[in-house]
Amino acid sequence: MTVTARVDRLDDSSYRHGKMKSRTRVTSKGQVVIPKGVRDRLHWRAGTRLGVETTADGAVVLRPEAPTALAALIDELSGCMRGFGGDPLADLAAEHRAEVERDEHRVRRRR
Repeated sequence: MTVTARVDRLDDSSYRHGKMKSRTRVTSKGQVVIPKGVRDRLHWRAGTRLGVETTADGAVVLRPEAPTALAALIDELSGCMRGFGGDPLADLAAEHRAEVERDEHRVRRRR
């Protein structure tokens, strides 16, 4: 059975009526590129999980899946620590060096 995936290009008349027409093809790896205009209109960004269904007439339906609670939390927290310093391991090593130097300084004062 041959299934042709069709996603509309954004011509003015189709776009105004909520329809979008364009064409894409299935790659040798079974991948299908969803045109940018369609992704933008549907607010689908990289990483959006889609459920795939087939209909009796051979059409393919893609629906965004509701994110799991964990996935939603990861998305929400992603990048929240940006701008809070540099390398945490380097900071820890510097803190350790400072503590060792303080200890050595105390030992020297007692002699």
